Amino acid sequence: MDLIGRIRDEMAFEGNIWKSYLYRFLMRFELWLPIWVVYLQKQRGFSLTQITLLDVPFFLLIVLAEVPTGAVADRFGRRVSLVLGSSFIAVAFFVFGIADNYLVILVSWTAWGFGVTFQSGADTAILYDSLKQVGREDDFQKINSRMWALTSLAALLAILIGAPIAEATSFTVPIFMSVGFVLAAIPVALSMHEPRHERDATSEPYFETLRKGIREAWSSPALRYIILFSSVLFSATFTPLVFQQPFLDGHGVTTGSLGLWQAPVRAAGIVSALLAYQFVARAGQRRAFFALPIVLAACNFALAGVDRTWAYAAFIGIGTVAGLQNPLLLTYINKRIPSERRATILSVQSVGGNFILAGMQPVGGLIADNLGLRPLFLVFASLTIVVATAILLLWSRAEDEESALAELNRELLAPERARETVSAS
Repeated sequence: MDLIGRIRDEMAFEGNIWKSYLYRFLMRFELWLPIWVVYLQKQRGFSLTQITLLDVPFFLLIVLAEVPTGAVADRFGRRVSLVLGSSFIAVAFFVFGIADNYLVILVSWTAWGFGVTFQSGADTAILYDSLKQVGREDDFQKINSRMWALTSLAALLAILIGAPIAEATSFTVPIFMSVGFVLAAIPVALSMHEPRHERDATSEPYFETLRKGIREAWSSPALRYIILFSSVLFSATFTPLVFQQPFLDGHGVTTGSLGLWQAPVRAAGIVSALLAYQFVARAGQRRAFFALPIVLAACNFALAGVDRTWAYAAFIGIGTVAGLQNPLLLTYINKRIPSERRATILSVQSVGGNFILAGMQPVGGLIADNLGLRPLFLVFASLTIVVATAILLLWSRAEDEESALAELNRELLAPERARETVSAS
């Protein structure tokens, strides 16, 4: 019976892999993606400053709730956390589609942020721990790269389909259709098999789980700096991509064509996520990490320097970085943290990025409304090349110090191990 039980468990954990793929696809098949900014501009009459201000409570809520909801996932189960996240997001999308004033849309945006906090970390944690249960944790980077590529594929298809639907019907139709796909993700999450954690789950209180997760993320300099680097890079990647639609609209691109223009950016994310494993294997981890801010800064400088429609090609480079950063950085972080607080520490990583976004998004909107898009891109190019690279240099030094300390420990332990070997023989 024990053998049969183990076989069933292994099959269930293997099943979590394709269920993770399906869950992520359904959650990211958001048909409103190619039109949401112009929808708020044209149908609701909001300025770019107002639109980006919507993200302030969204990201601040994530900052406040991300780690507690990550601890909920660690304490009560990642599957429960995913179901809660999908439910909140479905309600948020529905309200977003029917709302006709700024305050209600702000509330829906906030509810969406709350749903995201339940998902963040939990989806990656259940995947990694499922692989670990069947002895395949070394495949995480490859499988996670595929999942991020699938996420980008879902967004790509949504972009190509959503914009023509909006032009043929109305801006709200693709929003309501997206609600249905989010609801379809709930039974997928419910069917997942919860991995066992290597901890005494019955004795550790909720806030102790939370406290240890934060302390562990802070105690390692290399982990601390890479989380900070990830946060800055995420902000510097995400914010310029928000302004794709105003850029295209300002250069005369119609609503129905918005998806076709934005599709190459998503396609770049798919390709780069698929090739992330090969990229880091050939370039090496350190070179791969340093390449991310350099490419991102170069693309923003190009958008700042050229005021032509064809300059939109620089967004493809930003999309490439967006596809690479998550598989590369999440793999590094996952290998450094234990299963019992995996979702909590991954949530700490998300907190950093969303805290920075909460400040940078409205700043970007103010710059775009008052100075234009080109100064906006110049600001983010400078931020990336200066701040992100400086943090990465600190991480590199911390890595070198850890390696030197590990080598010293091996040298100190070598004579003791030799004596133990002689004694045993």
